[in-house]
Amino acid sequence: MQTSRYGVIMQPVTAAWNDERLDDMRSSLVEFQADTRREFSSMREEFAVVHNEFGAVRKEMASEFAAVRREMREEFAAVRREMNEEFAAVRQEMRDGFAAVRQEMKDGFDRMQRLMIYFMGTMIAALIGLVAAAQL
Repeated sequence: MQTSRYGVIMQPVTAAWNDERLDDMRSSLVEFQADTRREFSSMREEFAVVHNEFGAVRKEMASEFAAVRREMREEFAAVRREMNEEFAAVRQEMRDGFAAVRQEMKDGFDRMQRLMIYFMGTMIAALIGLVAAAQL
């Protein structure tokens, strides 16, 4: 029962699709297609502009990164040179200090050795004097 009513409604609708309506629909589709092509063409142009801008940004970033790398390399080299100079100065200072301590120790041992020789000489002289006094 319900299907027969639906069929009755659809019959005039399908009959209404005549050549004139089909031509109108075709012309609207052609216009839609032309609009869509224009929009896509416009989008392609905009994408090309964006692509070129990104290319410029990439080049600028690459040159900036290269400059930063170069600057860092120079700074690290300067720090390395400064550290080497400071370490060389510290090494020389330590060498000089150790040499002074060694010389001081050598002088002390030399004085001690002379003192021991004087003491031994005095002891030997005293012993000879004692032996001579004992024989008299």
